[in-house]
Amino acid sequence: MDPLSTAYRSPLHRKLEALGTEFMEINGYVVPDVVPGSAARSLAPEQLALCDLSGLPRVGVKGANAVDWLTKKGFSMPANSNSALRQSDGVLLARLAPNEFLLLGEESSSYPSIENLVQQDEFLRKTADQGKPFLVPRQHSQIWFRLTGCNSVDMLAKLCAIDFRDSNFKMLQVAQTSVARLNAIILREDLGSSNAFHILADRASAEYLWDCILDAGEEYAIQVVGLKLLAELKQG
Repeated sequence: MDPLSTAYRSPLHRKLEALGTEFMEINGYVVPDVVPGSAARSLAPEQLALCDLSGLPRVGVKGANAVDWLTKKGFSMPANSNSALRQSDGVLLARLAPNEFLLLGEESSSYPSIENLVQQDEFLRKTADQGKPFLVPRQHSQIWFRLTGCNSVDMLAKLCAIDFRDSNFKMLQVAQTSVARLNAIILREDLGSSNAFHILADRASAEYLWDCILDAGEEYAIQVVGLKLLAELKQG
């Protein structure tokens, strides 16, 4: 499909088009499904790979009483800040601060819990002064990448001062840090036997960060992939 045929697309769609990417639509957003190349048929756990998830659904929740409000909506809360928890519908809920949360919807075409929050945006803005939290529009303000592969920890060491080795950075742990001198959120969530990380940063720096990651991963033969291969890797 043509990325320009949808209402929303990643700021990287031209770079992905140049690779011959096959796109699909999820909830009005264009996302990369298949990227031709040497890793197009399969993706081994050791293969360093990068996928653009910027078109997938996500939203932030912030403000007083956010914990109680989300709990009443049926969400399970991570116990501590800078940690995450998978919800029953597949949404990944990251706790960035005591009353700040990030909800990520990956691989599915529909996440009712995220959709319901977005639909309540106007209500929340009107009641913000009554102790209600408010939504943070991360769908349009941030890019979202997925980095996988056994060498991802070594590659990230080139761009970030955090030690992401297993002994120091655990599954579903979150780091709010600097990547290639950009403010970023990194969340570890392995895929099968492969190390894997979610990376979110400001949308205006999409091409810069994308190129930095590809450059840092060149010595590990990094590949650009689509959602199809990520799903296969997750299934093992």
